[in-house]
Parts: sequence; C-alpha cells; structure tokens
Amino acid sequence: MAGVTDILGHREVITQLWDALERGTSHHAYLFEGPRGVGKRTVANRLAMASNCEGPAPTPCGACRPCKAIEAGTHPDVLALEPDPSRASPIIPVKDVREVIRRSGYHRYAGRRRVVIIDPAEALQPAAANALLKTLEEPPEGTGFILIASHASALLPTIVSRCQRVRFGPVPVPALRDWLQSQGKGRVAEQAAALSLGCPGRALELAGSGLRKRLATRDQVLEALQGDTAARHDLARKLTAGDRAKWSAKVNTVLEVLEDLLRDAALHAAGRGPLLNTDRPEVVEHWARALWPGGLARCAQAIEDSRRSLQVYVTGRTVMDALLATLSRELGR
Repeated sequence: MAGVTDILGHREVITQLWDALERGTSHHAYLFEGPRGVGKRTVANRLAMASNCEGPAPTPCGACRPCKAIEAGTHPDVLALEPDPSRASPIIPVKDVREVIRRSGYHRYAGRRRVVIIDPAEALQPAAANALLKTLEEPPEGTGFILIASHASALLPTIVSRCQRVRFGPVPVPALRDWLQSQGKGRVAEQAAALSLGCPGRALELAGSGLRKRLATRDQVLEALQGDTAARHDLARKLTAGDRAKWSAKVNTVLEVLEDLLRDAALHAAGRGPLLNTDRPEVVEHWARALWPGGLARCAQAIEDSRRSLQVYVTGRTVMDALLATLSRELGR
C-alpha cells in the first residue's frame, strides 16, 4: 500500500511534512528542490494523499477511495500542472496556469484539501510564473501548492520567496543498491546506484538499458572533445537534431555525464573517492590534471549556464557548440 515507509530516504523531510500536516500547520506553498529522480514527485503525491485520506492516521492508507484516485491521477481536487507532451518545447504556458487558478477558486469537489502540483516548475514561462504570483501568495482556502524543481536557481526569485523550500538530498548508495537488487537488478545494481548519485528514479533508469546508453553517450562526448572543431560541431548537430522534445533528454544526459566527470576529476585531484567513472581512469586523471582547480569551476559554471540557456529556449545547437568549445579550451590549457 502507498504509505511513506516504502519511500527511499528523506526520513527527516517526511517527518517534518507529516508533523506539520498533523498539527494543521502545513505551508500553503512548498518548493520541493533536489536532483532529478530523487523522489520529489513521489513525496508530493503521498502528501496529497495524506491530506485527503479517509483513514485515521496522517500517513496515507493507500486503500481508501481518495488515496486510490490520487495515485491513479484522477482525483478532481489534486491538480497536476505539467508541460504539454504534444508541444515541441517542454513549457507550461500562461493559459494553463490561468485555468488552474480558475479551478482552484471553485469549491472543492470531495477532498479536504485541494493540492496543485507543478512539475517541473522550471517549465513555467515568465508570463505563467508572474500570473501565478498572487494566487501562490494568497491561495484560496483549503488549497495548497507544491512546486517541484531540480534547479531552483532557474525560477523567478518572486516565486521562490513565496514558497517554503524543502531540500531533498541523495539517498545513500548502499540503500539504493539493496533496493535495486530487490527489484531484480542485481547484475548492475552497484554501478547504477553509484552513477545515480543518490536518485532512485535515475538508478532505476540506469539499471535498465540506461547504463549502457549513458556510457555510450559519455564515450561519444569524450571522443568529440579529443577531436577537432569539426568533430565537436558534428556532435552538437547530432545531439540536437529534430525538435526539442526529441533531443532534450539526450542533451540532459550529456550535461549529467559531464558533471559526473568533473566530480571525479575533483575527487581525484583531492586524493579522495570513490569515483563514478572507474572504467576510464585515464580520462579522470587527465581531467584532474588539466582542470584543477580553476578549470573545474569554470566548466561547472559553463554547464549551469547551458542549462539556463536551454530553459529560456536558446537554440540547442548553439548551446552545445558553446559548451563543447569551452570544455575543449579548458582541457587544452
């Protein structure tokens, strides 16, 4: 049943949220922030269930009618504001925000509390975010908002200031490894758990075909960085071919792969571990030697700048060309 004991990690966060719910002091707007796949949406859904559960305890029973409806995504008082999958760009337009604001002003259908979940909050266009401000600050009675973000720095400061921030940290690797093994992923559990950086959703992806694809992407990027300008341009073109909906996941994987390499280079330079890219020690050593210390910070900033540019819909090819050129320059210093 859907309670909270099956959620990996986040014990302190869950305790604080459920204690506030039981005391009747839940905040009207939460900002759940943490890396992709760490469990933010799972906790948001369970909190919505707990807010409307017909059982006696603050922990959702998972068996009553509201719990089942929320888990199935069909409860009329739990609204999900997400990017339209039919659109080429993963955005939440202002018309969708206005519709949710309109619906939140109505009397609740059946639930004790209406919950609006915005995932990911980074997909809010500026006009959409601004349209949300007044309602976020003073929501209708019995309505709460949960914004979910992997990069809170990409949100408008006025949005962040109206929310109570809840930070989700990584799940310990041993717990992830054991969980993957219980899911029948024993063969790759250790490596997938390590590469996931404490994110169960990402670990499960990697334990499937994701690990092979991720390592192939990493090697493709390394080959381009070792090549000439034409090789880098060719990779940027291949990564961003087609519409944004088709290539955004691939580009995000590239950014994560690069962050993993920078992390390993920093640990290696500092004489610490464990490393993620254990199968490419020569690459980690070269990156550590070439980038320590200032180059690591500049490359990390270039990756963060790339994410922000993609969120405001700068052309993907332009972003990747610039990022690969920066990395190549830093590695060649």
